[in-house]
Amino acid sequence: MDMKKIFLVLVVLLCGMASCVKDVEFNGEQSDPILVVNGVQQAGKTANLYIEKSWFFLNSEIDLRVKDVEVDLYVNGSFKESLQVRDSITDYAFSYCEGQYELCEGDRLRFEVRSSEFETAYAELTLPVSPTVIGFDTVSVDLDYGTIEFAVEIDDPAGADFYSLYFYNAIETEYSIYSFYSSDPVFTEPLDMGADDLMGESSDYYGGGLYNVFSDTYFDGRTYTVNFTYYAWDIEFLEPFVIEMSRVNESLYKYQKTSKKYQENDPNGIVGMFAEPVQVYTNVENGVGIVSGQSKPVVMTIDLSGNKKLEK
Repeated sequence: MDMKKIFLVLVVLLCGMASCVKDVEFNGEQSDPILVVNGVQQAGKTANLYIEKSWFFLNSEIDLRVKDVEVDLYVNGSFKESLQVRDSITDYAFSYCEGQYELCEGDRLRFEVRSSEFETAYAELTLPVSPTVIGFDTVSVDLDYGTIEFAVEIDDPAGADFYSLYFYNAIETEYSIYSFYSSDPVFTEPLDMGADDLMGESSDYYGGGLYNVFSDTYFDGRTYTVNFTYYAWDIEFLEPFVIEMSRVNESLYKYQKTSKKYQENDPNGIVGMFAEPVQVYTNVENGVGIVSGQSKPVVMTIDLSGNKKLEK
């Protein structure tokens, strides 16, 4: 390729990059912090919320603590309880709040969060009901390559529904590694949910395993078999595997989808510098964050000898 052609290609590339640039004015003024409220409420467990405040990206010191936090829970229109507030400290400080009332599928929940620093924030949701799982099984097992293919058949009602799929080995080790793969259309864009980010400290979802959120767009209103494969290392093949299928609120799906897009457009990345910013979904009024719900899971246990159990 001669120099003229090389120069022409460079000009075209530069013009294309320039067309993707979005100017964002910044006058150097510091933004006021915003109340941040997060938590996934699980039927059969107690309510929980993580509460902190946002921080300005130019701040050298990060302090996410919120003063004088109070949280009230209303169930089906009536006051139920005030959540117990306690401070938890990791790399930074935040408030973790937990209730005592055992949440039920179908409960309409309203959380009101008060602090002397902010206007009262609130979030509302209805806990979904468990999915209808017809059956499940292993499709193929290849011990040489450490691959196991699973299938779960569900009966999906008409209308928009959203599901979570969680998998783990019954005996987990500290260094267990799981790799999710599926050619199933429902996982065209898998939305891995970091359990530590949203699920409360009392959650069973800590530890190894995979957690994926998907919609019924591809199979709405009909019976469908979800297929997925796990590549596994350092796990005990003789111990049973556990699959948990739950129904989740649309708000959780939207949060996961938009947060994934936001991370793909990370302004610290080379591509992100030229990308259109993504607004992460929130359902918290007078604040930001995601307060969503999850049904009781349908638990499926299976081992490689063919023994299996379905707990609805």
